[in-house]
Amino acid sequence: MHLFESLDAILLAALLLLALARKLNVPYPTLLAAAGIGFALLPFVPDIAVDPQLALALFIAPALLHAAYHTSLRGLRRYWFPLVSLAVFAVLVTTAAVTFVGMAAGGLSFAAAFALGAIVAPPDAAAAEAVLSEIGIPRRGMLLLQGESLLNDATALLLFGLAVAMANHTDTAATPWVLAAAAPAGALFGLACGWAYLRIVPIFAGTLGSSLADFAVTFAIWLAAERLHLSPVLAVVAFGLLVAQRRPAGQPARDRIQSKAVWAAAVLVLNVVAFLLMGLQSRDIVSKLSPSERLPALGFALLVLATVLVVRLAWVFLVRAIEGVIVRRYAPAWLPEPPPWSASLVLGWSGMRGLVTLAAAFALPHALPGRDLIVLSAFAVVIGTLVVQGLTLGPLIRWFGTDEDAGLAAKIGTARRQVIHAGLHALDDDDTSDAANALRVRYGAAHDVASNAEDPQAPSEFDRLHLKVLEQQRAELNTMRESGDLAEDVYRRLLEELDWSEVEARSYSDNMLRSA
Repeated sequence: MHLFESLDAILLAALLLLALARKLNVPYPTLLAAAGIGFALLPFVPDIAVDPQLALALFIAPALLHAAYHTSLRGLRRYWFPLVSLAVFAVLVTTAAVTFVGMAAGGLSFAAAFALGAIVAPPDAAAAEAVLSEIGIPRRGMLLLQGESLLNDATALLLFGLAVAMANHTDTAATPWVLAAAAPAGALFGLACGWAYLRIVPIFAGTLGSSLADFAVTFAIWLAAERLHLSPVLAVVAFGLLVAQRRPAGQPARDRIQSKAVWAAAVLVLNVVAFLLMGLQSRDIVSKLSPSERLPALGFALLVLATVLVVRLAWVFLVRAIEGVIVRRYAPAWLPEPPPWSASLVLGWSGMRGLVTLAAAFALPHALPGRDLIVLSAFAVVIGTLVVQGLTLGPLIRWFGTDEDAGLAAKIGTARRQVIHAGLHALDDDDTSDAANALRVRYGAAHDVASNAEDPQAPSEFDRLHLKVLEQQRAELNTMRESGDLAEDVYRRLLEELDWSEVEARSYSDNMLRSA
């Protein structure tokens, strides 16, 4: 009961923090990170332990699927060179650098330092998007961050699995080959599950089972892949990419809206719990250290943070320089024009760590030598990147003027006008009924708005009048309910009808769900 009360207190505190983040215009992960420390300092907060095996499945599986749904396969293909450099080689370089620091400055064994490097190597796009979605960033940068977040998790967690196997004195000579075989087999397993899921999930269309199936199947794929000694990370990534690519075409609109809201809320709750649990673990670690040990431990954690920040910046600039040389000399079709150096600086400074780093730290075996120092360092990296980068990234973007592409609105407008034309063609030319004429007026107004270079998804004059009508309808409906003239079930049915009409009439930006 005490545990349940503590978790509920965590969620209530998170609500206040989200409201505060919105008021202060601060990215919510930054406040959550600070709250993790503050919550841990409260004397009455109990210890909450997380089973290492449960941590990976509970925190990482949903985060991976959520990231897969936000990743563009076309973007992955177009920007494969910078993506591979970030998602694979940047992770390897960061892991190697932190491993060296861990052995040289922290006195960790190779396996423990290697595990630390794998834990802190992958940036989290969800943390970056919390900042960038409010400010705007060139689409190339956002595509790279989303693709990197998905693929670098796979790279880092494969390295993490190898490090833990080495630390547990598994047959390390065979382990790399086992992991190498498990990776493609896990991806194939995920694709097979996705193929089957796309044929089964229509059974649950229009029901709450649609969202429940997403969660249940995601966890089932992770657990089954682990039992089969396949890569659960790549299994979930492959499953998510396939389903995200194929499912929307046949998915009912209501299921799609509901699923997006449910997943956004679920990932937010996981972030809240993970940050505060990490704060509790760090409290226990610091309390066990003697006064003479605390300062060196915190100094080492700050050194790891500095290593992570410097290595990412240096790597992004190195790859940008290589791209520039290749484009100038050979101009290959497979490599797009590299971004300005200012955009590369923004990309290099967008390496905030988040949920994956926290979950991997939770998953460390309790018997691993140096575990406390690794967990403390991982939390310092998460806190440091979210505070240092999270609070400075917005001013940096505004300073350089690397805001959202001006051409994005034009592309949306062009596509929207084409879709509107296709819809109007469904009306027979000789159909002069009042309903047909009303639709022509409505979509004609939408077509005019789609030509707006600044906001091609703004509400049209038809929509504004529609919203005015809906407001009056809702007021009348509430009056009927309060007077007792309307049964509750009838009220709710009609209210839902008005809600869907309002969603349709409002602009895209008004309908977006924000975390804070």
